[in-house]
Amino acid sequence: MTPPTTTERSPVVAIMGHVDHGKSSLLDYIRKTNIVDGEAGGITQHIGTYEVELDGGKRITFLDTPGHAAFDTMRHRGGSIADIAILIVSAEDGVKTQTKHAIEVIKKNNIPFIVAINKIDKPAAQPEKVKTELLEEGIYVEGYGGDVPVNLISAKAGTGVDDLLESLLILAEMEEMKGQPEKLATGFVIESHRDPKEGISATMVIKDGSISKGQFVVVDDSVTPTRMLRDFAGNDIDTAYFSSPIQLVGFNKLPSVGSRFATFETKKDAEQAILEFKDIEAELREYQDITEVPEGVALIPVILKTDVAGTGEAIREQIEKMTTDDVIFKIIKCETGSINESDVKLSLSDLNTVIIGFHVEEDANIKNLNEYDGLTIKIFDIIYKLTEWCEELYEERRIKKQTDTVMGSLKVLKTFSHQKGQALVGGTVTEGTLAVGEKCKFMNKDGNETGRGIISGIQQGKQTVERVSGNGTECGIMITTDHEVVSGEQVVTFVTEIK
Repeated sequence: MTPPTTTERSPVVAIMGHVDHGKSSLLDYIRKTNIVDGEAGGITQHIGTYEVELDGGKRITFLDTPGHAAFDTMRHRGGSIADIAILIVSAEDGVKTQTKHAIEVIKKNNIPFIVAINKIDKPAAQPEKVKTELLEEGIYVEGYGGDVPVNLISAKAGTGVDDLLESLLILAEMEEMKGQPEKLATGFVIESHRDPKEGISATMVIKDGSISKGQFVVVDDSVTPTRMLRDFAGNDIDTAYFSSPIQLVGFNKLPSVGSRFATFETKKDAEQAILEFKDIEAELREYQDITEVPEGVALIPVILKTDVAGTGEAIREQIEKMTTDDVIFKIIKCETGSINESDVKLSLSDLNTVIIGFHVEEDANIKNLNEYDGLTIKIFDIIYKLTEWCEELYEERRIKKQTDTVMGSLKVLKTFSHQKGQALVGGTVTEGTLAVGEKCKFMNKDGNETGRGIISGIQQGKQTVERVSGNGTECGIMITTDHEVVSGEQVVTFVTEIK
C-alpha cells in the first residue's frame, strides 16, 4: 500500500485576551496588510475566522472567537481547535479578569503561545509592569525568568506586528504541524448561525484532510451535503484543505460549537457512520463507568484484545495496577480475538483511547485505517514489552505539573524605595542563596504569598554582587515587581520545574 502523502500544515492561531485590549485591532491590521488577493471584498461577511497569506506564501488561520466554550469543550473530545495562541495584553491596563481566564484556557489545553503586549505607543504604556503582572499568573516571558516569547506591538499603528507574525511562524515550525491532503476532512465547528434566507450555516476549521463539493459532512447526528461551500470571505469554493476556515450552508439543525466534523464521499457512508457512532456511544456507557476525572489527572481508555481469556485478565490486572493519582488506565473493553472494525470505531470516538493486542492480528479491513490521525494500535507478543510501552505511555500522557524549588530567602528589614516597577529593600538572608535573575515570591508573616518578582540586583556592603548567601548576611536587593513590599515579609527565590 502506498503511504499517504504528509505535508506541512499552516497553523491555526487563536487571539486571546481581555476585552478592549486590542484583539480586533490586531486582526484588522493583519487582515488589512496581509489578506489574500481578491478576498478582501468579502470581509464584511464576518464568520469568526480569517486566513492570511504572508510574504513568501506562508499562511496563518486566525480565530476571532477564542474565548468561548469551544476551547473547554475540546478537552474531553480529544483534540484542540487552536495550534497556537496569542495572549494579548494592554500595556496600559495590564492583566485583567479575561486575561486570567485566557491564561487558564491556554494552560488547561496545553496550547503553545506567544505574549503580545499591545498599545505600547500610548503615554501610559508600562510593558515592564505587564511582564511583572504576568509573573503573578505563572507566565514567565523571555527576560523575566522564562522562555515564553513576548512581542511589544501597537496593533493600530502596526508597530511590531511583522515581528509578531515572524515569531508565530517560528513557533509553528518548532511544533512541526503536518497534514494529509488526500484524506477526507476532519475538524471542528467554530460557530453556527441561522439566517432567515439561507437557513443554518456553520463556520468550521479543517484540521486535516480536504473537503469538496459533492461530499457529505457529519456533525453530531446530522448529515449535510457540501453543496454550498465557501471560504472565510464568503466566496464560493469547490475544495478546501487542512488549516482552512470554511463556511458550510445547509444544516437541518444548529451544530454544537466545539463539535468535531467528519467528511464522507456518499450520503450512505455518512448515515452509516452516525448509526455506528450511536452504537459506540452505547458501548462506551456500558464499559466506561468513570465519567468525572479530577482536574490534573489523565485518563487513558484501553481496548485490550488477546488470544485467550486468561491472558487477557492477567494483562488487564497488570495495566490497571499502573493507575496512580496522576494517570488512570481504564480498560473499557477486554475481549479475545483479532482487532476489528468495531474496536477501531470505539477507539476513534475518544482519541485518548489506545488499542492493545497480545498474540492477535488486525483484521484486513482495518489495516488502511492505521494512518488515521489519533488512532493508536499496538500489538505485542511479550508481556514485559507491553508493560514497558504502557509505562512510556504513562509518562507521555501524564499531565506535567509546575513545581517551585526554593533556592533562598531573605527577611525584609527595611524598604527604601518603590517606583516604576522596581523595589529596593534591605534585609538579612535566612536560608540558602539569592541570585540576580532568579524569580521570587513575597510571603507575609502568616506564610501567604502576597506577590512575585525578579531579583534584578544585589548590593552587599559597598559591592555589587551576583549572589548572596549565609544565614544572617545583610544585603540590599533590587526587585522588579509591582508588589508593595513591606517590612517583615520574606523574599523567597525559587526555580520553576515541570515534572
